[in-house]
Amino acid sequence: MELKLSRHAKNRNRKIEATIFEIAECIENPDSHYLQDNGREVAIKALGNKLLKIVFRQSLAGYEIITIIDRNQ
Repeated sequence: MELKLSRHAKNRNRKIEATIFEIAECIENPDSHYLQDNGREVAIKALGNKLLKIVFRQSLAGYEIITIIDRNQ
């Protein structure tokens, strides 16, 4: 599975400091998952001291991460 982070997601992740493993874990085994009206998927997972909310799209090559949010902050 390939993870491609958008520029926005990379900038957000500088502050959150989520690892690629944490991002993949959130997408593959979320605590909560839903689809937005525009077709984007949202995965939410508690990992350690982080509550990650990841907005992404699936593609043939893998996942395109649109944004990463730490809901604890």
